Amino acid sequence: MAHIDAGKTTTTERILYYTGRIHKIGEVNDGSATMDWMEQEQERGITITSAATTCDWDTDQQKYSLNIIDTPGHVDFTAEVERSLRVLDGAVMVLCAVAGVQPQSETVWLQAKRYDVPCIAFVNKMDRVGADFEKALISIEDQLSANPIAIQIPIGAEDEFEGVIDLVSMQEHRFKEDAYGAEYESGDLTDELEAQAQEWRQQLLEHLSLYDDDLLEKIVEEEEVSQEEVVRVLRKATLSGQITPVLCGSAFKNKGVQQLLDAIVHYLPSPLDIPPVEGDHPVTKKLVSRKASASEPLCALAFKVASDPFAGQMTFVRVYAGTFETGKSAYNPRKRKYQRIGNLVKLHANKREDVTSISTGDIGAVVGMELITGDTLCPKDHPIVLERTQFPEPVIDQAIEPKTKSDQDKLEDALQRLMQEDPSFRSRIDTETGQNIISGMGELHLEIMVDRLQREFRVDCKAGTPRVAYRETITQAAVSETKFEQLLDGKEQFAFCRISLEPLEAGGGFEFENKLSADELPEIFAEAVEQGIQGAMSNGVLAGFAMIDLKATLVAADYLEELSTEVAFSIAGINVLRAGIQKAKPTLLEPSMKIEVVTPVSFTGEVIGDLNARHGRIRGMEEQGGIQVISAEAPLAEMFGYSTRLRSLTQGRASFTMHFSHYSSVTEVIRKALTGESASSGRA
Repeated sequence: MAHIDAGKTTTTERILYYTGRIHKIGEVNDGSATMDWMEQEQERGITITSAATTCDWDTDQQKYSLNIIDTPGHVDFTAEVERSLRVLDGAVMVLCAVAGVQPQSETVWLQAKRYDVPCIAFVNKMDRVGADFEKALISIEDQLSANPIAIQIPIGAEDEFEGVIDLVSMQEHRFKEDAYGAEYESGDLTDELEAQAQEWRQQLLEHLSLYDDDLLEKIVEEEEVSQEEVVRVLRKATLSGQITPVLCGSAFKNKGVQQLLDAIVHYLPSPLDIPPVEGDHPVTKKLVSRKASASEPLCALAFKVASDPFAGQMTFVRVYAGTFETGKSAYNPRKRKYQRIGNLVKLHANKREDVTSISTGDIGAVVGMELITGDTLCPKDHPIVLERTQFPEPVIDQAIEPKTKSDQDKLEDALQRLMQEDPSFRSRIDTETGQNIISGMGELHLEIMVDRLQREFRVDCKAGTPRVAYRETITQAAVSETKFEQLLDGKEQFAFCRISLEPLEAGGGFEFENKLSADELPEIFAEAVEQGIQGAMSNGVLAGFAMIDLKATLVAADYLEELSTEVAFSIAGINVLRAGIQKAKPTLLEPSMKIEVVTPVSFTGEVIGDLNARHGRIRGMEEQGGIQVISAEAPLAEMFGYSTRLRSLTQGRASFTMHFSHYSSVTEVIRKALTGESASSGRA
């Protein structure tokens, strides 16, 4: 995991080469990298979708199997990182030795912390001009509030980078320029390097003594500390998340990757090292846990859905307990039914290897099984529902139209499949215009989706100009009730319900709570109310934008055995929410973006002036060797076309990153425009 262009895919490519998984090294720049298999990835030189593979690494006379997921670095595809970290046990954070911690480095670090994923850091690109290992180390501590501990230091830097010193074994590893780095020389430290290495090792031991009493005692009594003891304490402190071991190298120049593989095996957890996975019982809601053991009842999580042009739907699965076997059946608590397990495969980017089972701790995929992201699979007599991954709300919309009538059905089917694949991508029909509106995390995200519609799904369509995805929410609590009594399909229908609404904190999404017992209202009717409310949230009452950040609690209801149906309660849910929103003082929100601009110091004034003109707020400035880093926030509506403007202002020498920060209230002018209260009515 890393910021865009830090070298994740290049590092993964070297790992696959040194483990014997591939026999020729591909490069991102010429579109031949194994893990960047999509046409769009090869053309743009960036990772768009997370790709999985499995490889073996032999060290310490033992053979280890590694499941690897190479994730995207671009902020528009952050959902790919989120769901990968949800199922992985450890992470390697790749940093650029010149830039150190960058904006997306912070994002992925926080994602890893959310799921308690232990990390090691790999300071890459030590061969680049301006590479500074110590500065990168400091940036981890300052910007991530982490506890980095160097377990290697570089021998030289920039064009003089030759290898690394291992502070655990106190040996040096020098890499040969030829043979793709497969051969390197290891040996004892020379006199000139030993003094520097001893100083760093002393810091390492002092740090580690804080986490182990036996080690502290040895240091106090000035006893010799063995390599095995250092590895043991490093592993213990890394697994508990107290420290982050830091290594260095240059993946592109084939230096330091084998040592990184050793560190992965030594310091990151195996499935046996992590606590038992916990989830809820689907009926009693009590906490249930599963140990990582093949003898435990099955517990598997579907964490990603992909469309295969030949085989149909393919679902990525992580098995936490038991064995996932083809031809057998597994219970899906969401569907409340058994599903037959289809063909199983182990993945190597877009290549597949058929297997008959996926065992505890492994990642694989099942073909032809109708699942969605977040489904748990288990036995019916030992049910468990694992926590679902939370995905960010889309911030940008775009209208899309099929060019011919025959493309309309193809478009709807393709959009449905893309939404199954990517939970941060949405599609809906605008009730006013009848247009298909697609929503995503940024302009690049939508551009890729439209490209995929045309190439993969052969849908001839045209896309409009991207526009801001405004949202609506409530600002105060309210109580609402409704009675539904109508003829539907020639049959009288009845439903009554009362809900209380309350606003949630920003980012709270939607919550539903049912305070009624099954005697007061059958569960099937309560679920219908929830579905109705969720359906109604896609169109707010002010300007038709989706509702966010509210909680609905079902506090009262009434039903008649002979007249009440799920449909009646679903419609009641729609009506009761709309009535409640009107009472709860609804308001309009717009996405506010966090921006970081990196520009030569001489253009600082022009960049700040332009950001101010876009109603941006400068949050901080830092000068780093003739380069100014400007942090700011600005409304997304003001940031369209910013990359072109920034290039123009700085003679093409500045760059920027932008990602969603939070939703904030719109100005009165925008509110009136969006709700049609002024002459400039209409949606932005």
